[in-house]
Amino acid sequence: VDDLVCDQACLLNMQTVLQHAAIASLTCTGPRTLGPDRKPLRMEVLPDVLPALPVHSKGVKSEMPPVIELIDASVFPDANTINASIVKRQLAEECKRCVRQQLKEIKERQLSALNGQRALQRQAEQQQLFVHSRDQRKENDKILQQQAEQLANVELEAHQREQQALLKRNNQKLLTLTIEAVSRCHSRFCNKYENVAQLLLSLDAETAQTCAAINQELRELAQQFDQLVGKITNDNSEALELNSILTAEQFCQNLEKLEVKLHQQLTEQEQQQLIKAKQQAEEKEKQRLLQLEQQRLKKQEEEQQQEQKKQQELEALLKANAADAASKPQEAQQPVVTTTPSAPATAAAAPTAPSGISTSYVHPTRLAFYNEINALYQSKVDAVKPLQTDEAWKKYRTNCQRTINVPLNAITASSPQHLTTNFEKLYNFFAGQPVRTMDGSNITINDHPLARDYCILLMAKRFVSQTDTAISSNPQAAFPFASVINTFWKLLPDFGKIFLAYMYKESPYLVPYVIPQQADQTPEQYLKTMGYRLSDSNELEKPDMFLKRQTGIARLYAAVIITPSRKVDGPSQCFGLEEAWRWLTHIMFVKPLPDICATMIMEMLQTLGFELWRAYGQNFLKLLVYIQTVYIPQLAAYDEGGPKTRLEMLLSKFLRERQIAQAVGVLPPGFW
Repeated sequence: VDDLVCDQACLLNMQTVLQHAAIASLTCTGPRTLGPDRKPLRMEVLPDVLPALPVHSKGVKSEMPPVIELIDASVFPDANTINASIVKRQLAEECKRCVRQQLKEIKERQLSALNGQRALQRQAEQQQLFVHSRDQRKENDKILQQQAEQLANVELEAHQREQQALLKRNNQKLLTLTIEAVSRCHSRFCNKYENVAQLLLSLDAETAQTCAAINQELRELAQQFDQLVGKITNDNSEALELNSILTAEQFCQNLEKLEVKLHQQLTEQEQQQLIKAKQQAEEKEKQRLLQLEQQRLKKQEEEQQQEQKKQQELEALLKANAADAASKPQEAQQPVVTTTPSAPATAAAAPTAPSGISTSYVHPTRLAFYNEINALYQSKVDAVKPLQTDEAWKKYRTNCQRTINVPLNAITASSPQHLTTNFEKLYNFFAGQPVRTMDGSNITINDHPLARDYCILLMAKRFVSQTDTAISSNPQAAFPFASVINTFWKLLPDFGKIFLAYMYKESPYLVPYVIPQQADQTPEQYLKTMGYRLSDSNELEKPDMFLKRQTGIARLYAAVIITPSRKVDGPSQCFGLEEAWRWLTHIMFVKPLPDICATMIMEMLQTLGFELWRAYGQNFLKLLVYIQTVYIPQLAAYDEGGPKTRLEMLLSKFLRERQIAQAVGVLPPGFW
């Protein structure tokens, strides 16, 4: 500090400083540390006495501090000298303080300036750093964006490649699935086409001509399917559309509809031919009956003529005897006695045995129908004998039996789907579709030319056998079987006739036909022809078991008459309610048999009474009255058992209540 003071002393104007100090001293009124104010003891110093202080230029450093000599060394320090030294000392201190203050301010200004510069420099650096970091960040963002774009492009290209590969795989799978589905449809179409073509080829020229339109549709369907297959085979550029499968399936459905249409048309033609054959048979029967009636009348006239001739001869003989009696009274009575018995004897020998079966056993029209059914049945049985006796086809026969028995035994009315499923299993087999057997092989009905007739016989027999097991113990089970039977009757007309043949074989009372006993027949053989069964030990079936089985047969027969078939095959019935009316009216004129006749009539009325009353009204009521008042007394001459009594009670109930309840379990129209 002293060095600085010395350095700064050269820069100060001493005079100015002293003047300022004097002014400050004069103006100072505050307390003093040296005591109260007193008159200053100062030595007057003339201005010319004080040596002039050298003035240096600013910034020039003096080597030696100035020395001021105010006091004469030879003089003893007086008050002025003391004051001067005090002032000097105060001035030095004040100078030091001012210097220190100024230095402090200078340092503060320099420090603040330096801090400002540093702050500006720091701010500039920060601004520069901010600008640089911003530029760097922009550059980094740009680089990151470029890298992200490159990575996104790479990922997008990879994703596109993956999508293209996936699309290619999916198209390949779709192509494979389409080809497989169309191939399956093509196999179905070919099998169905072969069946329809074989059916058309098996027709005669007249029938084939009527089916020319169906044949043309079949040919067009085949061409369209071949075009679709060719398109699928040649088009490998991209995945095929699913409409190819739909188109192939539509072709198969059209072919199935065409087959159904063909079957319906053939069925209608066969029905027309059957109706025509029936009409011809009825006309022939009428002509035969007319001839028989004419022969009977002619024979009756001849007999009357012979009788008249014999009467004339007898009268002539009596007259001759009377003349002889007049001449010979004793011998008059002898010729009379001998001739009188001769008249009835001659008259008794006149009638002859009838040439045909009496109407008390069967009505002629029903007998003709019965013979027609039996002739068809026997022709089918004779035709399939080569297949039945050939041991090489034994396994095939077993598989056919299993294929028919399994779905047939499962037929119930639990749901329409269940009934449809079991029917389709049977019908698909008859339509020629392959069926997998238990050993893993496939069989079709076209594997043998006689297989269709064999399977029709087998299925009809199996339906009739259900009367022993399911229907006799559960009456409601007859109706789902009857619905399937009617459906097959429409689709396979021969099946219905074969079914009736088996029914008439098991129960000729359904014709109604009371078969007369032949002269060479034993009682067991005759009862067997009437529906009784013989056991393995040649024992005859018990009457209660026989009646129970016949009840099941009558129930199935009645169910077939009133149960509708599958709704897609049309509403018409092949075996309608008129058959029930015909049976009831014909059995009234057949010779009554104990137990069985009453049992059959009662079962028919319980099952068919509701529909017959609704259809025939007052006529059916008259028939019930006739049964009660005429037929029951005739039946009483042969039957006094329980069935006859139950029939009487049932008729009384019907006539009293004037209504008959519908049978339980009847399937409604359109059930499946």
